[in-house]
Amino acid sequence: MGGPSRDCNGARPKRYYKHGRWKRVLQRLVRQTVKYLVTGSPGMSMRRGRPDLDGLAMQDLGLYLHVPFCRHPCFYCPYFKETYDEAKARAYARAVREEISFYASRLDGAAITDFYIGGGTPTTMMDSGLPEIVREARDRFNVRCAISSETHPTDVTPDMIERLHRLDVRNVSMGVESFSDSHLNGIGRPYDSQRARQAVALLMDAGFDCVNIDIMFGLPDQTADDVHRDIATALSLGVDQISAYPIFTFPHTGLEDTVRRRGQRLPGMARRREMLRCIEQLCYRAGMRRSGVWSFTRPDVDKYSSVTVPRYVGLGAGAGSLIPGFFYINVFDVDTYIGHMAEKREPPVALSIDFSRREEMIHWLYWRIYETRVDKNAFRTEFDRDFDDVFGSIFALFELLGFAVDNGNVVEMTDRGNYWVHVLQNLFSLDFIGRVWQTCLEETWPQKISLV
Repeated sequence: MGGPSRDCNGARPKRYYKHGRWKRVLQRLVRQTVKYLVTGSPGMSMRRGRPDLDGLAMQDLGLYLHVPFCRHPCFYCPYFKETYDEAKARAYARAVREEISFYASRLDGAAITDFYIGGGTPTTMMDSGLPEIVREARDRFNVRCAISSETHPTDVTPDMIERLHRLDVRNVSMGVESFSDSHLNGIGRPYDSQRARQAVALLMDAGFDCVNIDIMFGLPDQTADDVHRDIATALSLGVDQISAYPIFTFPHTGLEDTVRRRGQRLPGMARRREMLRCIEQLCYRAGMRRSGVWSFTRPDVDKYSSVTVPRYVGLGAGAGSLIPGFFYINVFDVDTYIGHMAEKREPPVALSIDFSRREEMIHWLYWRIYETRVDKNAFRTEFDRDFDDVFGSIFALFELLGFAVDNGNVVEMTDRGNYWVHVLQNLFSLDFIGRVWQTCLEETWPQKISLV
């Protein structure tokens, strides 16, 4: 019951694999068709090689620092990370400072207007080089913003909070994931619900500009009532922002196989839609505004978000960068990253892709849709083009389908539209990201990855 039957050896019957193969073929055909209709390009791929970084002409940009260490890496997590090792972390910090030096001499005083530290768990490096990296960035770059950083419930103590303040971290995000002990145990989180509540309370009392907590839904065997309790608990703790997102089933994590071996089930699309509606209703009743596809923020608080500015440079192993005409990523291997920076003193770029002007516009639009709000004037400022001339026909269709509302200078996504962003994200971007990450984890220096 509940899925395709197995034979006596526990194997899926051939018709299951045939169905799965045709499903993947159909998904690929849909992706290629939509990609061609939107961009006019039949394909897209990332290739080995580094773009010319000697003439980075940008007036302002974002800065992303990737800390790839966790004390207890989660089996379902798709992001590049390793188990924390103090000696390696210190060597990593020295390598990142070398990468800062590389970019500082080329950015020529460009303003850093967004500074985000993610991972991994950034606060694992608080005693092994993170403060030195931040100081180096402030000394070498024209930083004109506070810092946003991720942390973990087991790292949150009064002393850690004080040290975050000393680094001028003003916005904090913590992955709580659930307030249910059974679900926390099921996904291997190394704390219980009481510890999660205590950590939230400490952060809320610490005077940060915005405290975001992540809550996952669509967990194995989770029900809508479970989700209701998690969101209600988060709201009762007074958090500034809730980012509620579905657990992602990237193939390289093996999540679906693990769930199947345990005899559990992941909720399907209909059940996840029910869970998302529950989240929306609870957050709206609490007076929160929707600030992203997955995020809900109190009206008197500026939202917490990762780097979503049109241009940014990524520091560290596995970090991505978007500069005029190019997107590129560093190697997904800490030892290779450290050795490359020590020997060549330049970013160890694993893959890059040329972005046409049209593709830069689409990338910009993707993040604005993700934020649920598209500012047409900002588009004109960035690209010197009229938004309606470029994307007007697409958003006319969005309005017809009830996905968006055009208010003149601003287009706002509706809840229905946000749900379909979720659906299409699973079909497109998660497939792209999963393919890139899986290849980069398997090959340090891949030659090429076809995205569509």
